[in-house]
Amino acid sequence: MKTSSMISNVLVATTALLSLLVPTSAHMAMSNPPGQAGPWSKNPVNTVHAWIGYEGKPFPCGGYKKGPVTTLTPGQIVPVRFWTFEIKNYTKFPPPSGLTTARHGGGACEFSLSNDGGKTWKVIGQYTKTCPDIYYEWPVLIPTNVPSCTDSTKCLFSMSWTAYTTNQFYHHCANIIIPKGATNGKLPTLDMTVVDVSKLHQKMNTHAIGDTLKGKSTGPDSREKRLSTNGFYANGGAGNGKGIDLGLVVVN
Repeated sequence: MKTSSMISNVLVATTALLSLLVPTSAHMAMSNPPGQAGPWSKNPVNTVHAWIGYEGKPFPCGGYKKGPVTTLTPGQIVPVRFWTFEIKNYTKFPPPSGLTTARHGGGACEFSLSNDGGKTWKVIGQYTKTCPDIYYEWPVLIPTNVPSCTDSTKCLFSMSWTAYTTNQFYHHCANIIIPKGATNGKLPTLDMTVVDVSKLHQKMNTHAIGDTLKGKSTGPDSREKRLSTNGFYANGGAGNGKGIDLGLVVVN
């Protein structure tokens, strides 16, 4: 009963917090692994779901304070979930039907790891057109040969999203640790794609081909799901240093 009471208190507190965090507009953030500055963190920010550059929001990660720390294991498949302010109970999946999906017609998503506090990012999964969507999980494999990483201020898992209907780039990060990495392990070699970040002057005025749907998508593509969970992106894997076509379009 004590545990149930504690959970109830947390959910009540979260609901109260969400009432204070009035969203500036409908966009997307990552709830699993729990990203920095979400309502589940000690330092929530009401623009956590906004794109990089919104009101000066910096790359990488939005410049937020450290969030909850998630322990990951090589070989583990992480069911990434997305979140919007309309989802009041982030612990329950799937969310209630009929919510605003805030997908901007889909686009291209990448999931990446960093061991140096966000200076470099290495891709471990990619999904196109239908991603993101709050009504689906987007599984990605933590490669079996990644090294250990135990400094949770430097070890990060991120989602990045290049939208379809607007030239916006989203980047949200979770603090993690990987305590049981492979001996002499290595991160993958594919660098994360970064667009529409003015300070980096990379691929400005860029969007990604989406599914164009305003509502719920059809979910992860079966081929992309297979590649994101079978070691394709691992260092030495079949996609070593390569990835799939993200469908990026530069608007002149």
